[in-house]
Amino acid sequence: EITAYEGQHVEKGDQLGMFHFGGSTHVLIFRPGVNLEFDLRGQIPGPNSVNIPVRSKIAIVYGE
Repeated sequence: EITAYEGQHVEKGDQLGMFHFGGSTHVLIFRPGVNLEFDLRGQIPGPNSVNIPVRSKIAIVYGE
């Protein structure tokens, strides 16, 4: 469910929407042009992958 509307001014940390499918899910949104590399811990994303521990590094952002 998207709770933000087109043209709305949002600040870092503002709620943009929510999931209603059970479980804990997070979404990271980056502005265009951000150069990053995700740390998948040698896994291929999918139903057979394992959870990444809380407070773990998930990506590296490189300089522009």
